[in-house]
Amino acid sequence: MSTGPHPDPASDQAIKNVMPIINCLDHGFVRLVDFMGNDLSVSRAARVSYDAAWRSGEDEKSDARLIGYLWKNKHTSPFESVTFTFEVKAPIFVFRQWHRHRTWSYNELSARYKELPNEYYVPKPEHIGEQSKDSKQARVLSGTSGETRYNEVENYDRFCDMAYQIYMKLLDAGWPRELARACLPLSMYSHMFATVDMLNLFKFLTLRLHSHAQYEIRVYAEAMLELIKPIVPVSVAAFLKSQEAL
Repeated sequence: MSTGPHPDPASDQAIKNVMPIINCLDHGFVRLVDFMGNDLSVSRAARVSYDAAWRSGEDEKSDARLIGYLWKNKHTSPFESVTFTFEVKAPIFVFRQWHRHRTWSYNELSARYKELPNEYYVPKPEHIGEQSKDSKQARVLSGTSGETRYNEVENYDRFCDMAYQIYMKLLDAGWPRELARACLPLSMYSHMFATVDMLNLFKFLTLRLHSHAQYEIRVYAEAMLELIKPIVPVSVAAFLKSQEAL
């Protein structure tokens, strides 16, 4: 049984009005759609091993100490007793990174079924930087100034819009959506629901909150951490303490 809020009437708009949401990048967002469990679920799952599950909740300090001990000593299965479902709108190239985390369950908008809106990610000049000479997968923000990048961003924006106009012309000419979409850039926004247990969310956050993680996915990781804090504050505190020790 979910412990998440369920508004009445249970319409899509009613759900959107009560669920917390954090905007990300220029057109994206993360919304917490549903969750099951909380810190009490973690301590209860751990205590069942010595037949004391229902002692959980009697002493908040004892529960907090137990959760801290579990995470510090890598007794992590109790953290799987909490699950979250997020609604995410992000550029397709961000989803490509996200989907590498195969412990999540994903359901994404299909451009085979629905025409995509004209929404694509345009980076701010100050967030571009240059390709790192030391890392194949990183960028450095020092070097080329944001002012130098301004005209390049305008060209980038123009190209993305041109690609979308071609997409629309192909659709108008009768092309099937599943083929017309192939001309769209990876900067196009997509939309998904993603479900994960807390242990695997923490694994995701360990990688995607790192300073070397790509900026465009890091902002989503930061947003999800903020969304779950009110639900599992003790577990989040234990996770963050372990991150500080790295």
